[in-house]
Amino acid sequence: MDGQQLFFLIAALVIAAMILIWALVGRSGGADGHADHGHDAHGHDAHGHDDHHGAGHDHGHAAVEAPPAIIPTIGGAPDPTVAALSTADVDAQIAAQAAEAEASGKPRIAAAVGEPDDLRKIKGIGPKLNTLLGELGVARYDQIAAWTAADVAEIDPYLGTFKGRIERDGWIEQAGFLARGDIAGFEAKFGKL
Repeated sequence: MDGQQLFFLIAALVIAAMILIWALVGRSGGADGHADHGHDAHGHDAHGHDDHHGAGHDHGHAAVEAPPAIIPTIGGAPDPTVAALSTADVDAQIAAQAAEAEASGKPRIAAAVGEPDDLRKIKGIGPKLNTLLGELGVARYDQIAAWTAADVAEIDPYLGTFKGRIERDGWIEQAGFLARGDIAGFEAKFGKL
């Protein structure tokens, strides 16, 4: 570990310690942000004695106010579309979209643009998978190379007995080499085409 890495490690630990101390100090107060110390609202302790500091003394604790809620606005007024949506509405929309995709028999992924590529050049894709991918709307290297984890999760269930092959065989990385035309890079990593 060099000096710069050590410096950043120590700095990160100091920052983490400061955050921890801030969190602990901020939570030690009552509902108003002040520590109770056994006094009632009139400055009397549990035995009825007057508080020698008075009820208004904060004993060194500063009040911590909650940050204001962030509400999306349009021209200064709350956005009615955001305010009107509840989590139940969002969940219902997601479920409806999933049901629609399931009913169509195809995953919701970006469509291939351009002439189809020979996906069988990707290690792990044979004639059956090539046909299946074509039926699902997958036809190009650049399309596969652009897949996100969400896209893989969307497509994988449609692969039937081939489920898991996308990640296991590294299709996305292979497709990236092929989409760029980097045959030498592909062959260095995955073997001859």
